[in-house]
Amino acid sequence: MTKLFLTISLSVFSFFSFAQDKHPKVGVVLSGGGAKGYAHIGALKKIEEAGIKIDYIGGTSMGAIVGGLYAAGYSPDELANIIQELDLTNVITNEKNRQDIPLFNKTYQEKYILELPFNNFKIQIPQAISTGQGPLDLLSYLLRNVHSVENFNQLPTPFFCVATDIETGQPKVFHSGFLPKVMLASAAYPSMIKPVEIDDHLYVDGGVLNNFPADEMKKMGADIIIGVDVEEGKLRPKEDINSAIDVIQQIISFNIVENSAKQKKLADLIIRPDIDQYTVTSFEYPKEILQKGLDAGDKAMPDLIEIAKKQNSSSPTRQANERKDFVLIRDVKTTGLRKFNNNYVEGRFGIKAPELLDYQSISDGINRLYATGNFSNISYKIETDEDKNQNLILNFTENRNRQFIKFGLHYDDLFKTGLLLNFTSKNLLFKNTNLSTDFVVGDYFRYNLNFFIDNGYLPSFGASSYMHYFDYGIPVSELNSSEINYTFRNFVNRIYVQSTIKEKYAIGIGLEHEFSNVSTNNYIADEDNVFKKKEDAYFIKAFTYLKVDNRDNPNFARKGTKLDAVFGLHFNSNAEDFDKYTQLKTRLEANFPINNFLSYRFTANFGTFFNENVSSLQKYILGGYVEQNFMNYTKFYGLPFGTALGDNIFTIGSNLQAKVLKNHYINFLVNVANLEDQLDDIQFFKFKYLGYGISYGYDSPFGPINGFWTYSPQHKKGIFNVSLGFWF
Repeated sequence: MTKLFLTISLSVFSFFSFAQDKHPKVGVVLSGGGAKGYAHIGALKKIEEAGIKIDYIGGTSMGAIVGGLYAAGYSPDELANIIQELDLTNVITNEKNRQDIPLFNKTYQEKYILELPFNNFKIQIPQAISTGQGPLDLLSYLLRNVHSVENFNQLPTPFFCVATDIETGQPKVFHSGFLPKVMLASAAYPSMIKPVEIDDHLYVDGGVLNNFPADEMKKMGADIIIGVDVEEGKLRPKEDINSAIDVIQQIISFNIVENSAKQKKLADLIIRPDIDQYTVTSFEYPKEILQKGLDAGDKAMPDLIEIAKKQNSSSPTRQANERKDFVLIRDVKTTGLRKFNNNYVEGRFGIKAPELLDYQSISDGINRLYATGNFSNISYKIETDEDKNQNLILNFTENRNRQFIKFGLHYDDLFKTGLLLNFTSKNLLFKNTNLSTDFVVGDYFRYNLNFFIDNGYLPSFGASSYMHYFDYGIPVSELNSSEINYTFRNFVNRIYVQSTIKEKYAIGIGLEHEFSNVSTNNYIADEDNVFKKKEDAYFIKAFTYLKVDNRDNPNFARKGTKLDAVFGLHFNSNAEDFDKYTQLKTRLEANFPINNFLSYRFTANFGTFFNENVSSLQKYILGGYVEQNFMNYTKFYGLPFGTALGDNIFTIGSNLQAKVLKNHYINFLVNVANLEDQLDDIQFFKFKYLGYGISYGYDSPFGPINGFWTYSPQHKKGIFNVSLGFWF
C-alpha cells in the first residue's frame, strides 16, 4: 500500500512539474526611478515583441505607475504616446487654472510670495512641493475603465505595488483598493509629493524600503521573474550632489542599494537601461529615456526569446481594452466633507445628476473645487449600483490648514517700499468663511481687511475695510515747477451681498462709508492747483456693482477680460455744499491672443457724476502707472499722478504685448483721455491727453518686475518708472 501511495505521489508531482515547465508563469518587476522609469515602457514593448505573455506585473514608485497602467490594459505603444504628450512636471506641480480660482481669491489673494500654515499659531512647513492632486486626477482619468475593480488580480494583468507606511516604517504591499490612489501612494516621492492617506494610514514612495520587489512577485506565483532596473538606488559621488532633491535621493538610496541587491538575486533576467545621465526629475526627456529602454530590451532579446520558448504561450498578446470617454451619471455622492456642505460643493462643481458627462467635465469640476484651496485632495470614482446605474463618488480630503501667514514685497514710485504681512483664516465662526487681513509696513502704512461668507451659487455676504496713505509732490502749474507736497489718506468700509457665477462673474449690492483727507504744509496759491490746501470729508453711498475676471494671468494676461462697473448713490456727507448725487464708474480690460508670442490688450475707463457740485475729494484723478485702487484714481501712461482732476473721464488704451522669453514680456503702450467737469464736454473721438511708451516685464516667482518709459506731449517729459513685486 505504501509503495502504491509513493508511486501515485511521484506521478502527480511529475505531471505538475511537467506542466509547470511547459507553461511557466512570467512576472515582470519594475523598479522605482522617477523620470527614469520611462525606460520601463521600452522594455515592456521588447518583452512583448519576444512573444512573452506577462502573467503578473508589479513595481514600486514609477514602476508602479507604468505597471499599473499596463495591468489596466494599456499597451506599451499607448503608454509611449501618453508620456510624450504629457508635461509631467506641470502635472506634479498642478498649478491651478486661474479661471477656476474663486473670485474672492482673484481679488484679494494674488499678491503673496510666501504662504505658510499657521495652525494653532504655530508656523508649519509644507510636507511636499505637490499635494498630489494633479497626478491623482490624471490617474483617475487614465484608469477610468477599472474604477470598479477592487481586487488587482481581476485586472487584465494581475498587479501589485509597494508603498511605505510613514508612521510604522513598514512596507505595504497593495493587491487591492482604488487603483489610482494606491499607485499614487507607491510613487509619493518624499518632498516632491505629499504622503497619501489610505484607510487612516499615510504612505510614501515604496522605494524607500523595497525598490525592486522581486520577493513579492515570487509570492504572486511567478516561476520566471524578469526585472527592469532603472537604478534609482545607485549612490552618487559628492560632486553630483548639488541640490536638496539630490541630498534626499542619496539618503533614500542608502537602504535601496542594500535591499535591492538581495531582491535582484531572485530575478531570472534583469534588463538594465543605460540611463546614468538622467535623474529622477528628468521628465523633459521622455523620448530619449524611452529609447534607452528599447535599446536595453534589444540587448536582452536573445534571453527574452528563450523565456518565450519556455513559456510557450498560445496567446502572448492581450485584447484591446475599451475606455469610454462618456458616462451617464445617475447620482453624485460625496464623502469626507466636514466643514463644507453639499450646496457649496454643488455650486463649485457645476454638475447636477442625472447627466451624460465626458470625463473632462468631471476633471474640470474637480479642478474648480481644488482651486478654492479648501481641499488638499479630491478623488472621484465611478461606481455601478445594484440597478446597474453609474454613480459619481467624490471623496474629499479637506485641507487641515485653516490658518495661514503670508508675505509679500513691493516697490513703486507712489507708495514706495512695502512689506506685506497677512493673516488668513478659513471657516472662522461659520462654515464657508474667509478672513483675510493685510497690513503693509514700510514707507507708508496701509491695511486691507476682508471677511466673506461664500455660499456658492447662493447669495454670499461680505465686509471689508481698507486704508491708503502716501505723500506726493504735485507741480503748481506748467509755468511754475514748484511742487506742493500733499498727504493723501483714504479710508473705506463696506458691507455687501454678492452672487457669483462660475467664479468669473459677480453681481452685488452694498453700503459704503468713505473718509478722505488731502492736506499740505507748503501750499502755493495758484488757479491751476489740483487740490485745495486742506480738505477732508466722509461720504456714505449705496451701490450696486458687476465684476468680471476670467483672465489667464493677472500680471501679463494674454486672453480674458476684467470688468469693474459700479453705480452708486451718495446720499450723505459732511462735505461743503453737499447735495445727493449718483455716480457711474466702469473699468474694462480685454485681452486677445494673436499667436503664441503676441497678444493685444484693449483698455477703457469711463466715469461720470450726475451732479455738478462734486467735492474735489471725489473727482477723477488722472495720471500715474500704479495698479492700486483708491479714491477715483485712473491710471494713464505718460502723465504723473495727479496731473488733472475732473467730474467726467473717458480713456482708451491699446497695448501690444510680445512674449520674448519664458515669462519675459515687452509691451508697446498708447493711451488717450478726456477729462472734463461737464459731461457734454467729453468728446469720444477727439482727445485732450495722449501718452505712449514701452515696458519690459518679467513674471518672476516674487511677482511681476516692470520697467516703464512713457511720454506725453502734454507733460513734455519722458518718465521712467519701476515696479517690483505683486501689487497691493
